[in-house]
Amino acid sequence: MNKKIILSSFASLLFLSQASNAEFKVGNIGTLSFTAGVQSAYISKGVDQNSDRAAYNAAIDFVAPTSIVDFYAGYSKISATGNNYTWEDARYAGVRKTIGSVTLDASLVETLKAGNGVAVQNNDVDFTYKLTFAPDKAPYTIGLVYTQNDTNGSKPTTTQTVGKYYQEINGSYNFGFVTAGISYGENKNDVEVTTLKLTKSFMDADFTLSYIDAQRKSAAGVSNLDKDREYLTLGVSKTF
Repeated sequence: MNKKIILSSFASLLFLSQASNAEFKVGNIGTLSFTAGVQSAYISKGVDQNSDRAAYNAAIDFVAPTSIVDFYAGYSKISATGNNYTWEDARYAGVRKTIGSVTLDASLVETLKAGNGVAVQNNDVDFTYKLTFAPDKAPYTIGLVYTQNDTNGSKPTTTQTVGKYYQEINGSYNFGFVTAGISYGENKNDVEVTTLKLTKSFMDADFTLSYIDAQRKSAAGVSNLDKDREYLTLGVSKTF
């Protein structure tokens, strides 16, 4: 990565860490929050999305709790590089319900590659379902994730459908001074990805160091990953 990008990224981290916490109430309906961050690389499902460059992201989230479920919605933007686009925009909404130690989450996410030509199909919609087991006062969590794409994946060959769904199992353990996480995910006929990460809150900002091992499941030209890759990324985010 370019040294100037590294320096500007960490300057951004310092700025974020000095910002004060805030949460805005929207009448008696819910709350509004804003998150900003920077990361040394943007890796999604094992695939680099920003040409090995630093990525900047921002999001605005609305949460409306009810006696039955919690509703949420938001909009996010992150640096991404591809064919005639430089940003990735996402609009999302979902519901969340906690029953004892188990939290169920169902959401819809529309992703748009900003800058593509009008004639290019540049948006995807994912339906994501999450189950998280987090006993009260326990230092650990266990989670499952399943995502179904509305396009039924892509079909670069007549025998395989790539990216039709993504499934993941994950867990975390809070050691007090740091929280460690591990996950294993599979994007159908595309990439298998194992992630180890350490998360630490410092000066009201969340720092995350991640090691990502991505293994291509199909031949080059079929998989979105050109070759097996390993990444080491550092990121920080601030919610206020």
